[in-house]
Amino acid sequence: MTTDHKPVIVLIPGMGNNARIWTAQVDELSGDYEVIIGDYLGAESIAEMAGRVLQQVPEGAFSLVGFSLGGYIAMSIVARAGERIERLAFISSSPYADSEQAIQQREFLIGKALQDYESVLRDMGQFVVFADGPHAEHTREVLTLMGSELGVEEFCRQQRATMQRADCRDLLGSIPCPVRVLCGQEDPVTPVSGNRYIADNIHGASLRVIEDAGHLLPLERPVEVNGFLRDWLQLAVR
Repeated sequence: MTTDHKPVIVLIPGMGNNARIWTAQVDELSGDYEVIIGDYLGAESIAEMAGRVLQQVPEGAFSLVGFSLGGYIAMSIVARAGERIERLAFISSSPYADSEQAIQQREFLIGKALQDYESVLRDMGQFVVFADGPHAEHTREVLTLMGSELGVEEFCRQQRATMQRADCRDLLGSIPCPVRVLCGQEDPVTPVSGNRYIADNIHGASLRVIEDAGHLLPLERPVEVNGFLRDWLQLAVR
């Protein structure tokens, strides 16, 4: 329990992200909630990432948001501490393990990053951000900055952990807490179909799709993400 007794909300960043990904959400929520940004840097697996995030959360119940890779970590947290989670939200995530094709692509990215990390960051910004979005240029700038701050070694570590993750589809039906799912219509990394699968296979869950938006929703569409989280945080706890 915290000294000011605010409810706790844990925001887990995605691959190649740090706390900057959640700047707008921290600004929106920190007056009413104790906002914790999950830090899993240096972890070699999804399970280790989940353990590190849990160590940062005070005892008791909390609401949990996983963005992209953070969604995979959130699944692992559910598996080990699901009884503590009051509400769960997935943003731009997926329930699936990597395909062989996806693994090969990650191996290629690792090799390229070790040769020219800056070009990988630039290419990722062009790929994952919806080009005609209202904050596209700013989003790419922040993505490049976050990647530079994390460094190539952490980038490669996160890629390897992600390609080794387990398929989580069997877990979905056992999640007891209120769940909401959010994704961008134009997301090339975690398409609408995977996000819809999550929502369709958790009792009472629902999906919201943001038109003209890519993968990095907390940066690309901060107002919509803040509204989504505010609505989700009003859901009654089961």
